[in-house]
Amino acid sequence: MSNENINKTFTMLENSTEKLWDMWLVTLGSMSWSQEQIETMGHKYLEQRKVAREEANKVIEELTNQAKKNQQQMQRMIQEAVINAFDNLEIPTFDYIDQLSKKVDELSKKVDNL
Repeated sequence: MSNENINKTFTMLENSTEKLWDMWLVTLGSMSWSQEQIETMGHKYLEQRKVAREEANKVIEELTNQAKKNQQQMQRMIQEAVINAFDNLEIPTFDYIDQLSKKVDELSKKVDNL
């Protein structure tokens, strides 16, 4: 092999090595960019999930509070309805029952004395 052929071979090898190195750097750059994009997307996804979870918790809390308010309002309405129902009924009071008992006792004594 002549010196000229050896020089051409070394030049080709050197060019090939440089191109291989450039390709390697481009590949590493692409991999690094891809990794950054994946991390960014992952962080955005997690943040969206966090926001969604926080919003869901807020909605659940609001619904729970509204359910409690509705329950209290329903309880008040039922109490008022029961009170009104008893007020409208003519149920004898304890005083009236006591008066009747006394009259029965008096009448019983009168009957016994006859």
